[in-house]
Amino acid sequence: MSEENLEDYRLDKPMDHLHQRLFDNNCPTMHELFNFSGKFQGRCPNKNANSDGSMAEVDISYLTLLENNQQMIINVEDETSNVNEVTYKKIDKYRTNHKYSFGLPVMSIITTSLPSNKCLDEFMFSPTDILRPIIISYLSFDGEKILSRIKCKIENKEVLTKLEFIWLIIVIRTFEENNFEILEIVCPLIKMAKAESLHFKMEMTFCSRYIIHKYAETVDDILRLEEVVGLKETLRFGDLEKEIENRGFVNGKAEGETVGSLSVLKELASDPDCRYTVEELSEKFGFTKEQIINGK
Repeated sequence: MSEENLEDYRLDKPMDHLHQRLFDNNCPTMHELFNFSGKFQGRCPNKNANSDGSMAEVDISYLTLLENNQQMIINVEDETSNVNEVTYKKIDKYRTNHKYSFGLPVMSIITTSLPSNKCLDEFMFSPTDILRPIIISYLSFDGEKILSRIKCKIENKEVLTKLEFIWLIIVIRTFEENNFEILEIVCPLIKMAKAESLHFKMEMTFCSRYIIHKYAETVDDILRLEEVVGLKETLRFGDLEKEIENRGFVNGKAEGETVGSLSVLKELASDPDCRYTVEELSEKFGFTKEQIINGK
């Protein structure tokens, strides 16, 4: 990679990307993680037109069902810099648009890495219209306890639940300082960790890219830690999955193509740098272990 490309390598606004991706791909689990109200029902459109014709787009919006069978919309906005008057005016647009569009009550939630005492807790638009969103500071969680518990499970070769693996990715946000040192601890754990499925492990490994780009001190550190978590290999594995899907494989078995895919999988399984076992490849692509080992 050239020096010019290295200068542009760090992602812009990585935590925005992480927040969006975690909810996009794991919304029910994120709902459980934060213990939000109601039962998750499904995603809700997060973009609505303002009265002036412009578009307002909240980070995350989804439906929940409360105990009285009343549906409610939850809007979640993540803020890393400020939770102030400007923030409140922005989320009020989202709240108003969703109320008007869907005729449902809206709960506004702000997640943030800021301490709670540095966040504006309410804003009065009028004497009868006071916005009091739920503010969840990551610093209110006991990061050391969470990390210690997950680390113990990983060292004991136990499988992490989806909830635990997501915490492994975001636990760094529960620390107000020494984030780079925490990152150095977390990255090897991400590679060592076992997930409920190979697909979810790949997804979490990809999500780790965002915390690396946020908290690594230098571009050299970014490149090194991406190697530690196995990001390049994960991307390659994803490319293999796409290639198999594009060629019409169903569980790795499409007429006339079986030998070709087995050849690719055999090469991957034989690669000493590949962290996926023959068993995992077998589970993912539907071939027996013997077929993958022999390539036929």
